[in-house]
Amino acid sequence: MRFHHNSKVKTKRQDKIRAIRRKVVLLGAAVIFCCTAIGGILTDQSTVHARDFDAEIRALQNQINDYNQRASELSAQADTLQGRINELQNQQAAIQAQIDLSEAERAQLEQQISDMEERIKKQSEALSENLKSQYYNSQTTALDILMNSDSVSDYVDRQTRQQTVNNQITATVKQIKADKVELEKKKTEVEEIISRQNSQKQDLADAQAEQQRLLDQTQGQEEKFQQLTAETEAKKAQVQREQQEAIRLYQQQHNNTVSYNAQCGGGYPFCSAPPDTSQYYNGFYSSGNARECVNYVQWRIFQLTGRNERHGNAGSWADVANSSAKVNTVAIMGYDTGLYYGHVAWVEEVGSGDRAGQVYISEFNWSPYSYTERWVYISEFTGGFYDPLL
Repeated sequence: MRFHHNSKVKTKRQDKIRAIRRKVVLLGAAVIFCCTAIGGILTDQSTVHARDFDAEIRALQNQINDYNQRASELSAQADTLQGRINELQNQQAAIQAQIDLSEAERAQLEQQISDMEERIKKQSEALSENLKSQYYNSQTTALDILMNSDSVSDYVDRQTRQQTVNNQITATVKQIKADKVELEKKKTEVEEIISRQNSQKQDLADAQAEQQRLLDQTQGQEEKFQQLTAETEAKKAQVQREQQEAIRLYQQQHNNTVSYNAQCGGGYPFCSAPPDTSQYYNGFYSSGNARECVNYVQWRIFQLTGRNERHGNAGSWADVANSSAKVNTVAIMGYDTGLYYGHVAWVEEVGSGDRAGQVYISEFNWSPYSYTERWVYISEFTGGFYDPLL
């Protein structure tokens, strides 16, 4: 019985041990799952339960790039349309000047026609008298003229004057008709020119109106894409804030602060750590290169994205260059600069005005194992720039 009793006690004890082990295993699995999920925010982007902030940011940035490209294309199109409108306006102004000149010519011709009509009127009155005289003379025979003449010479004079009057009448009528026809012809030509010019002017006005309509439409589309860009930029900024909050919470949960945590520029935690050592701080690993330029930019990337990125020596970062010079990018001096390992730094500001063509950087190990900040010409970064958010 005793043996049996001891056997029961032993069995119960073993059951308790097994139960405790099961709890430990389950608890361990829960801890592993939890750490994996949180770690997924920072390093393991493939974890099912981790939110892929980087993918969201990249997708939003791609949208922003597309919107900016479309807005840029529309802006160029608008410039072309505006240039065409300006050209049409210049053509209109030139045609209007021609119309004004033609109008002045027409006014001059109309005045000439008016003067000619007045002269024709006077000539007509004189012609009327001459015709009356001519009619009277036509009723008088040559014998009557001879009989009424004082001499043969007077007869000849009278006959000559009569013939001269006849010739003048004929010439005057002919000239009046020719002048009037010529003036009417010129007037018609000028009116036709003015009509054509007015038609060209109207065509230009219609073309200008169409170009203006397209310009207004294009500018409206450009504003739409600019608005979409602003909205997407706001979404991207929100995701980045959420990412930073996730990183902060992760660091709180993994608060393994090293004894060298004398933070300096960029929040870098290893300012006083022994150079070229492996250090760990709140999820970030120095991997044997504390206080090196590469480790510093890795820290800045970790702060920005939560990723522990590795791309080799500084010069080899040129292989991942994907951006122009802008804030929060890695500036890369390639192997071709004469630096054996190259050099990388963090872009804090892009210069303008007197600083155009320069960037303000923060860096480690430009001065041996020290933190520095300085303005540098963009052209010195022969390896380009790496944007960890793209």
